[in-house]
Amino acid sequence: MEHIYKRRVQFADTDAAGVVHFSRILCYVEEAEHDLLGALSIPVMGNGGWPRVHVDCDYRAPVRLGHSVDIMISPLRIGHSSIQWSFSMTIEGQCVAEGKMKTVRVDQAGNPVELNGAWRASLTG
Repeated sequence: MEHIYKRRVQFADTDAAGVVHFSRILCYVEEAEHDLLGALSIPVMGNGGWPRVHVDCDYRAPVRLGHSVDIMISPLRIGHSSIQWSFSMTIEGQCVAEGKMKTVRVDQAGNPVELNGAWRASLTG
């Protein structure tokens, strides 16, 4: 399953050189993840959450104020309590960033919990 989220770069996302700060790129990926989870009726919060336990990102080209960015996110592997995501960002077809991110579903105490079967089916459907 591949999900595309569109985002326009805002001034607050840029550094003094007018380029999106590297950490904001990961926020865009998180927005795309939350957009997909919402579309699948999988809660982002409530009775726990989805902390990131690993992120790997390669930056290919600068992203600047006003750019329209397409963020593609897709579940690569679904484990017992985790999801490994693949993501890429493009501007007019040019890859500007790509990588992988792993999230783990946790309860309110922060303990990993098994993924709901309906969520698993939605993510693999």
